[in-house]
Amino acid sequence: MPFKLGKISDLATPLTILIFSIQFFLVLGYFGYGYYMDSSESCINCHGSKEKMNELGYPQFYITLDEVRKATGHKTVQCRDCHLGNGRTSDKDKAHKGMLKAIFVDENAEPVERNKVYSKEDIELNRIRPSGENSLFELLPKQRENEGFYLHTQVRNILWHDRDPYTFNFDPKISEKTCGKRGCHSEELKQFRSTIMGINYRQRTMRTWLEPYGPHNCGPSFADLPPEEILKSAGFDFTNTEKIRKEINIPFTNQQAITKQRLCNVCHASCLDCHYAPNKEKGTHAFIKVPDSYSCMGRGRGNSVCHTGSGHSRRGETYIGKFYSIPQGRKPDIHFTKGIQCVECHPTGKKGMGDMQRKATCGDCHVEIEKAHANSIHKNLTCAACHVTEASGYQITIWGKGYIGENPNPFKKYSLYYGIQKPLILMKDQKGIWFPVKIFPHSVGNFQRDIPPSGLKFRWLNGETRDMYAILGTFDGLPSSNKHLLWLQIEEVAHPFGKVRGCKSCHSRRQVSVSTWKYEDIQGAEPFKGGYKIVADEKRLQLKDFWHTEIKVQQGFEISDFASWIYLTDKWTVEGDFSIKVDTKKYKKYEKLYRENLERIKKLKNKHKDSPELLKKIRGIIIHNPDQKISG
Repeated sequence: MPFKLGKISDLATPLTILIFSIQFFLVLGYFGYGYYMDSSESCINCHGSKEKMNELGYPQFYITLDEVRKATGHKTVQCRDCHLGNGRTSDKDKAHKGMLKAIFVDENAEPVERNKVYSKEDIELNRIRPSGENSLFELLPKQRENEGFYLHTQVRNILWHDRDPYTFNFDPKISEKTCGKRGCHSEELKQFRSTIMGINYRQRTMRTWLEPYGPHNCGPSFADLPPEEILKSAGFDFTNTEKIRKEINIPFTNQQAITKQRLCNVCHASCLDCHYAPNKEKGTHAFIKVPDSYSCMGRGRGNSVCHTGSGHSRRGETYIGKFYSIPQGRKPDIHFTKGIQCVECHPTGKKGMGDMQRKATCGDCHVEIEKAHANSIHKNLTCAACHVTEASGYQITIWGKGYIGENPNPFKKYSLYYGIQKPLILMKDQKGIWFPVKIFPHSVGNFQRDIPPSGLKFRWLNGETRDMYAILGTFDGLPSSNKHLLWLQIEEVAHPFGKVRGCKSCHSRRQVSVSTWKYEDIQGAEPFKGGYKIVADEKRLQLKDFWHTEIKVQQGFEISDFASWIYLTDKWTVEGDFSIKVDTKKYKKYEKLYRENLERIKKLKNKHKDSPELLKKIRGIIIHNPDQKISG
């Protein structure tokens, strides 16, 4: 019997061998071409040549591959790994086609080409590197004026290149080709796409002004994608837009919704927001493995990116303080002055990259104090209740008719009532624990139907956050923009930690906080000042005694657009018991004990002058639990 290989040999005709060979070489050619094109050779030849860069008129973009690798900390990285483009052609336009680059955003919330912002002569200005004296804006583009440098009037924001250049959302598909591609940070990207930060869960949950958990300072998700468990794309969706139209009595177009949504998207994080860190020492290509506090604050890209958004002090804009506070110049959090970065108290959780833990615990560092506090008469107070005494940023927010850049929009956010309220009102959370809050009034005009008061409500009933709101109803009778939906925004405040508040600010018949502010928006009116008082007692929570200086309304605007609260100063009330019960006899007992302990500490200073750490420990314990007995 002749030898046979099997059935396959029966099929091995000249034709099948030819077909197989063609398929084999096509597959080989496909992958070979991909490997060939995955090169940065022309990028290196061009940008790595001083002569070539000078010849093209862009000497500031000269950089060698070794310098890139040293700055980024990525020892094998190639240009195309991050920027894509075509690394095999010597033609500049072809090489830059499809290349990823920083996104400049103008006042119309539109992307603007960098070569429209800068000319070839702007060699020193046209580079992404810190400049200027104000660190909050040090990475934003500048322009020359009267021998000085000022923020560029054409650029509102600068975003990094892992964002969709049309929607400004973080785009996971871009990251799949760059940071998150195979062999790089694919696992980290997979983790990030499932976290609250990555999917932007809380913002995307807000479908309309009222759903699902009441109106919010940030407004609804105007045209964003619905929340999903795994982030898949970065586009727009107009399902919410249609619902919002039905809530109001004036037109609201898809383009107006896109404009608003883009400005929302600017604020929310991408991979590069945390890890890209251009600086004067390492230059434009600097990265950091672990984000520092400046990354969390947007690293010098203004007060509308990341946690510099000044709507809520708890978001961190007062952690660094100074230039990074609103108003600027406030003291930093005591922990920042000790060199503690945000992620040391807010580490990543079980989901990994981007799963930042909202709730920090002081007990990781202040072990003995935490134990003393847990057994004290103040055990139902958070640490922040005593150690965080002020809330800055927005003190009023009015949504009304105005402009985004040059384009009219029914939802212009008049929020630059910048100021401070202090001392902070304390309120109880879902578990009965007292914590400090920022309380400030809100209004949105041109509402369609009457909305009844809601009373005080937690946004997240299971304790995911302590944030609250209270709808006060809808009100007519203003000169324009009726009806106006009013609510109080009540937000947890967590920074800046500092010197403790006085005992009498809590232990009195009622709590009183005072807000003072300055209106600094460029629309509506010239700058003016004002304020109000917040009173919390056994009958109600009330904002009262509103005042303001002269208001010079700009042409084309009405007070109802940007300051409707002026006509509604008696409406900011929520009924209920907001008082802190005071046992006068008990208060006097512990006030006396507290003073006795202060004298005791003075005596201990002499006894333990050679043991400062022991003295610090004893002081912390008896201050936080006056009843605790300590020998020595």
